[in-house]
Amino acid sequence: MQFIKILFWVLLLVATFIFWWTNEARASLDLGAAVVEARVSTFAVGAFLIGFLPAWLLLRGSKWRFLRRIKTLEDAARPATVPAPSASRSPTPPAQATPAVTPVDSGKASST
Repeated sequence: MQFIKILFWVLLLVATFIFWWTNEARASLDLGAAVVEARVSTFAVGAFLIGFLPAWLLLRGSKWRFLRRIKTLEDAARPATVPAPSASRSPTPPAQATPAVTPVDSGKASST
């Protein structure tokens, strides 16, 4: 699929270059402070790029945002895994818990 994409873009670039090269008519564009003289095909390709680039950048930005959102949702849906204990470590027995409060006598005081 990547080869087809590259082939498409190369063919589009070659067709654009042929269009630009064969159209030799000149035109001028008055920008107020400056006058730009160039081929008509240069203005046509420039106008195409002025319209195409913002839409393409918007598409790439939204695709990037959606891919980030999908990855975040996939990570949240994935169950947390507990790593298995290593074979080289020997398991230690749990320590005996000491009561925090001493038991209350039943009220009988021992007298000796």
